[in-house]
Amino acid sequence: MPISAPAPASQDAPRSPFAGCLILIVMAVVVLVLIASAGYSVKKQTDAYKTFTEEEPKPAPVADLTHHETELNSLMNRIRHFDHEIKNERPAGLSLSPQDINFAFAHFDVFKNFRGQLSFQTITDTDVSGIIHYPFRSTSELPEFVRGPLNIEARDNNLNGTFTATPLLTDGKLILNMTEINSSIGEVPEEWFSGISRFLISGELEQKLKDDPKNPPALLAKLKKLTSLTLKDGNLVLDYSPDATPPSVKEESNAMATKAKQLAALGAVIFILTMILLFIVLSRRQKAKREAAGLS
Repeated sequence: MPISAPAPASQDAPRSPFAGCLILIVMAVVVLVLIASAGYSVKKQTDAYKTFTEEEPKPAPVADLTHHETELNSLMNRIRHFDHEIKNERPAGLSLSPQDINFAFAHFDVFKNFRGQLSFQTITDTDVSGIIHYPFRSTSELPEFVRGPLNIEARDNNLNGTFTATPLLTDGKLILNMTEINSSIGEVPEEWFSGISRFLISGELEQKLKDDPKNPPALLAKLKKLTSLTLKDGNLVLDYSPDATPPSVKEESNAMATKAKQLAALGAVIFILTMILLFIVLSRRQKAKREAAGLS
């Protein structure tokens, strides 16, 4: 019989284009969902601006130094005396009224970013308060192809109102922690409040130090030497004591972390001892039961 030729090798079945189309469809749906989510977030954010911001900016008052030469000279003399005492490592204090702080903001370039943004009015034994102007990003900066489909109005968003805050001195930084911001219209949402509730007053000094680490600003060095900041008799009081340690959140955090580790270690020891004691008690009970069973 003639030998039959071997069967040709089987070929792979043709691939269905459905799998590739399905992948593309899924990718398209994911992209659309992401775009829709981003659009919804932008729309929600821009609509929220209207509830607590105004289109018209109302900057906080800036002190007019030309009409207060006497008060400004008094402030400068007190600052120079305070600086002199610190250099000679002698105890010293500097009391600043709301007017003094406003004069300092208007006079010293290191505070220029806060001109028109913060103006101080009163100081109590617990907090400071005044006028705030905070410009948020204008929606007119959004591209038209974004604003159009989402029906977003092109407007400026200015938070104009008042504030209450507590000042903090730590690690050479002067910080103003906002405890309350009252807008001239509506109520500031919590997510926006948390984003602007912390003002680093010495921020310009920190930036200069980053730009030129070898030449730290003299004022920053003085801040690092201050040993306390208190509110008393309507004034913000800065103190220096050569025998005291400047306040430091880092040191407090490290101390708390060390204490927490010690407490955790103590807890672990107590737990181990408790387990050992429990094991001994249970072992004795089991032994007593076996002995009682043997006697019976």
